[in-house]
Amino acid sequence: MVIVNALIVEDDHFFSEVLTDMLTLHFPNIHAAYVAGTIREARGFLLKNRIDLLFLDIELPDGKGFELLSSMEEVDFEVIVTTSHSSYAIDAVHHSALDYLLKPVALPEMEAAIAKFMKKFRPGKQNIQDIQEGPPAFKKIPLPTSDGFVFVNIDEIISAEADRAYTVFALKNGNKIMVSKPLGDFEGRLMKHNFFRVHKSHIINLHEVTRYVRGEGGYVVLSNDDTVPVSRIRKDDFLKIIAR
Repeated sequence: MVIVNALIVEDDHFFSEVLTDMLTLHFPNIHAAYVAGTIREARGFLLKNRIDLLFLDIELPDGKGFELLSSMEEVDFEVIVTTSHSSYAIDAVHHSALDYLLKPVALPEMEAAIAKFMKKFRPGKQNIQDIQEGPPAFKKIPLPTSDGFVFVNIDEIISAEADRAYTVFALKNGNKIMVSKPLGDFEGRLMKHNFFRVHKSHIINLHEVTRYVRGEGGYVVLSNDDTVPVSRIRKDDFLKIIAR
């Protein structure tokens, strides 16, 4: 069973217990790793821990729940809003929330939200063990274009960069290919070919890294002289990989 790590941000002790019990009884694969009652407490947890799913209340003692998302350098988890107020639905859309549940949350509504999450969830997508040594069996990747697909040798890809709902691939021959799919759609495939997502907007070919410059997260220089930022929360995993 694949375990999903979740954070509950909720200042109502009764509802946080109801939500935790609902997950335990009906969704045993959703592990409530922590319950935070304030934005500050939740941010402190997120700076030290990775989660897959956030259950986010809106009206908290130290501000609106969306302020937590805005304060994060990177949001690499899905968000399900749980609130007593219907007036924040537009804000939830702007912050790319997966679902918007009104309290008291009924089980069928939670089941629908969890099902939506599981369709998007990629277990271990940032696990460094997913990066495999040795030659893969099939080394070309299809990149969708307006009239079909371009098949590119994965070894020829230097980096892939998110551009809103599009992805731009930089190739060794100097060409760049823009495709109408988000970066996340390519992450699982590329991770198996010695690529790593160093930032929410960047996946790089580890073989094409020529230099790493330290900083809060730092940045890498690639073989085509492009510089790519390294997210602070991905820095440790990245350094473990390049140092081995």
